Amino acid sequence: MAKKQFDPSSLQAFGNAAAGHDGVLSDSSGAAVVKPCTPAEITFYESIASSHPDLAPHLPTYMGSLSLSADQQQGAGAVESGMIQTATGVERLHGRKLETELHIVLENITHGFKRPNVLDLKLGAQLWDEASKPEKRARLDEVSNSTTSGSLGFRIAGMRTYTGQSGAKGVDEKFKEFVEDNGSGTLVYNKFYGRKFTTKDIEEGFWAYVLPQGKETRELERAREVLSYFLGEVRDIQKAFESKESRMYSASILLVYEGDLDEYEKTKNTLADAKPQEDEDEDEDEDLPKLAAVKMIDFAHATWHPGQGPDENAIRGMRSTNKILESLLNQVEKDIQ
Repeated sequence: MAKKQFDPSSLQAFGNAAAGHDGVLSDSSGAAVVKPCTPAEITFYESIASSHPDLAPHLPTYMGSLSLSADQQQGAGAVESGMIQTATGVERLHGRKLETELHIVLENITHGFKRPNVLDLKLGAQLWDEASKPEKRARLDEVSNSTTSGSLGFRIAGMRTYTGQSGAKGVDEKFKEFVEDNGSGTLVYNKFYGRKFTTKDIEEGFWAYVLPQGKETRELERAREVLSYFLGEVRDIQKAFESKESRMYSASILLVYEGDLDEYEKTKNTLADAKPQEDEDEDEDEDLPKLAAVKMIDFAHATWHPGQGPDENAIRGMRSTNKILESLLNQVEKDIQ
């Protein structure tokens, strides 16, 4: 895709969601995000377009890169605090701002949803790349060994769900310290939430994501549909990367679906009534509302390694995710019967 030109003066702080490093910006429409990045991430995205176009549907659309001075970033409202915001819609409290003028411009995956419910699954038991210093390796190994990163090859890195109610009602007491009500009926789960799960109770985290409003018929029907969709998409992602020789340390799978039940059903009707025409403008398709989306994100430590085989470190996490999604789908179908 040709690089889209952005006027830095039109950028603004990205305030619709949270996670990742400080300094994430958005264009005025909210359809694109501009985030600080490493040269490696831009190289990886550009290599997708030039050499691996079959992977493009599984990643956010890459729109190019920008160089923004510190003054331009501050003028656009880049956040400097420890509470951090990104495009993903997930609050992960990563910490310090990435000090760079280099920014990548990407599709905002949560754009097009009224109340996006978002689940960020960080892949891999090994979370560091070969350039990492020994102290960083030790710190990340400790995180992996004490969480489902080590046992399943992934962990919940963050989550947000729309409940339509104020307060963290229904949240298990052992998790409440990691959950915040953002004031509009949406619960934001920080990165420490996912670190408390083990292989024995990890499904609890997924249940909180797909059934945040209970087990009434409408909720179960939606859960069945989104779980079926998620399962198909993650399987496709796994199959695609099994044929590649990459290494993607700390990459994530991002799952999104419409959290407002009324809006979800309205969108289903809208999509059912939309009859594609052969000469229909592609931009019109992009303007349609969304029910769900699944993308791979976070490629700051992604590289290609010809001759070394597929990235089993990340793929193991995909396989574990598929098993859990399939288990949940089977349980939901039994509940509906």
